[in-house]
Amino acid sequence: MDWKEFEVEILNSVKRAIQDLLEEQPSEHFYAFALYTDSSAMTVALAANSIEALELKLQEEDEEERDECRPYYQWATSEWKYEGWRSDFFRKASAELRESVFRNDIEAFRKNLYSAMTSVLGELRRSDFFHGFVLKNPTLFVSVTDDDTAELVENHSARLLNASNDYVDFIKRYEG
Repeated sequence: MDWKEFEVEILNSVKRAIQDLLEEQPSEHFYAFALYTDSSAMTVALAANSIEALELKLQEEDEEERDECRPYYQWATSEWKYEGWRSDFFRKASAELRESVFRNDIEAFRKNLYSAMTSVLGELRRSDFFHGFVLKNPTLFVSVTDDDTAELVENHSARLLNASNDYVDFIKRYEG
């Protein structure tokens, strides 16, 4: 699999998806974007969340449980309002992952996929893609939806993609 070519394809899909999200929700303050896959590395998708969406989600909880739920709702992509945003933009890339002949070494395949997703988010950061956003410095990371290594993958990618002070805050996200 040509991972550089795959990165270009994903980069274009991510840009289109985020631009579409901003057009639909121009006044929301997006604090985080993540690319994620599953433990079998068969898909790639975008997740995003805004401060407004997080607060609405928290309002659904009992008042005494909100503080306890906040870190999970804030950082677990499965709880984000815009999880899987414009998944149709990622169909071709996900098909390429599923059909790749390089899947026989799944560990190496996963590492290449995580690296590609991290590179894409890094390119967005370096290109100043987020400059026009209401919140100009969103946290970026890569995740895995159904794997015990998700937090390790998230922390590693967040270290590479975010300013050091933002990274320090991110790795403490689930500490009380």
